[in-house]
Amino acid sequence: MQSVNTNDHQLETMRLYGELVEVCEDWGGRLVLCCGEGCAASGVPAAVSIAGGATLAVNGDAGAVKAAMRRGELDFVVNTLDEALRALKNEVRVRRPLSVGLIAEDSRALKEMVERGVQPDLLLIGANQPELAILQNESIHALEAAGMASRRMVDADGEWLVRHRTMLSRKRREEVYLPVANAAELRALDGRLLAILPAGDLVRRRWVQRVPQYLRDARSGGRWVWLGEEELKRLREAGFQD
Repeated sequence: MQSVNTNDHQLETMRLYGELVEVCEDWGGRLVLCCGEGCAASGVPAAVSIAGGATLAVNGDAGAVKAAMRRGELDFVVNTLDEALRALKNEVRVRRPLSVGLIAEDSRALKEMVERGVQPDLLLIGANQPELAILQNESIHALEAAGMASRRMVDADGEWLVRHRTMLSRKRREEVYLPVANAAELRALDGRLLAILPAGDLVRRRWVQRVPQYLRDARSGGRWVWLGEEELKRLREAGFQD
């Protein structure tokens, strides 16, 4: 298979999605928090939406948050926590995906969340985010004490998702990049993948079906997916030339 930079945004998003579904297969009705520098463009909002959940991305850099919305990684951008909660409340209740970017200094916004009793289900920290600064925040400690879980995307040595790679290894699946020449070929490839993946494999089917909707970067170039050797063989037999 073609070698692709491991910082590829689609790959990062797939790994984040894999981390989410390792915890819970369906995130409908759950709220994920990401905050701080780079959170809106970290792949977290897209990964959570693909998993069926809602995201609140808090970042004081207005330009970065608005740019993430223009790229399709956020559904809405707001300036106050009130606006964010109004947008999220109904979608969480009816278990619909939604990603909201809040332009606000993260320490202040997190403190207000604690004061108002807002309780996300998970803090998800993407790759390339200043993990230590986030985890040292007193409001994060308060949210964790109240029941919010935290998932970190890198270990102390900067290695990506060791737990997730181990889980995939147990299932004898590998991260595979399938390159194509254009968007039409990518749609055809996604169709072949859905024909090959078992009907009951909701995790991988959901990834293939939803990633073009929530991640603009995934609408051309190729598809990252988890496949086993037999599935790769069937894909080639179905006409895919890698």
